[in-house]
Amino acid sequence: MGTKTGYWADNIAGRVIKNRGLKQVVATGITPSGPIHLGNLREVVTADASFRALKEGGAEASLIYVADTSDPLRRVYPFLPSSYEEYVGKPLYRIPDPDGCCENYAEHFLKPFLNALGSLGVTPTIYRAHELYREGIYTEVISEALVNRDKIASILKEKTGRDISEDWMPFNVECQVCESVTDTRIVQVDVSSHTIDYTCECGHKGVADYGKGMGKLPWRIDWPARWKALGVTVEPFGKDHATAGGSYDTGSEISREVFGYEPPSPIVYEWIYLKGKGAMASSTGVAISAQEMLDIVPPEVVRFLILRVRPEKHIEFDPGSGLLQLIDEYQGVERSYFAR
Repeated sequence: MGTKTGYWADNIAGRVIKNRGLKQVVATGITPSGPIHLGNLREVVTADASFRALKEGGAEASLIYVADTSDPLRRVYPFLPSSYEEYVGKPLYRIPDPDGCCENYAEHFLKPFLNALGSLGVTPTIYRAHELYREGIYTEVISEALVNRDKIASILKEKTGRDISEDWMPFNVECQVCESVTDTRIVQVDVSSHTIDYTCECGHKGVADYGKGMGKLPWRIDWPARWKALGVTVEPFGKDHATAGGSYDTGSEISREVFGYEPPSPIVYEWIYLKGKGAMASSTGVAISAQEMLDIVPPEVVRFLILRVRPEKHIEFDPGSGLLQLIDEYQGVERSYFAR
């Protein structure tokens, strides 16, 4: 594929096709632990632009979105009532919706974001992680991870400099009584039957079938396992994952050495900053949700905000006078395009 316009997405597509051929799977996703904001939207819109460029370049490309619904609630965020302390450590899909309007906590934050994607013309195939685990999509890679526990521990220690405890295992069992995935300890593994004997801090002792979704891989193993299980070849991710010893660094090594899979071509993106307040983050409250943004700005302007800047450059969003300037800039580009 050529680079007639020199546009960043075309350049990425050309490089990826040259290196990996015409069969491409572009992946994106997020943990729906809170309101999904404009900063998160940058990842998905970047993935969509790359997907479109790949298709225009002749690739047989698909776009997937994985919602990490199996991730645990890590703490009681400022927007949650104190009563949610009892759910810390449980998978998001197991936790009730704070407002009682959706099936569970994960769906409460995921549904409005998916609606926003539709408004933006982004239509990926949607996967929910807990369903992938239950359907056995991860069973083979979980077995490979458990068999190669020592190799993974060595990679993590070498890349991150952290000590790995003797009883650490590359899988978090979900307790069948209290539903925690952070309080269980693995006692014995049988990969031939896909079962794990475990104990939990709640006092329960049981046997979990990881082929039926009774637990999840830790993030640094889950990510490369997903690449292999879903055939991912291209993926954008934030700069925090791209540091030396970060998730992509360890994931690439685990992907090659444990799963025998070439890691996806990376597209590293910078944060979107809210002028005068810093990088957007749901946990700090410095954020504008994707739907809030679309309530005040046409979807084509939101896409323009993100796609006019190369992914590795930060975006500073000014919801005041800067927003009016953004709309004026978009309209000027639109007029120039149709006047050609």
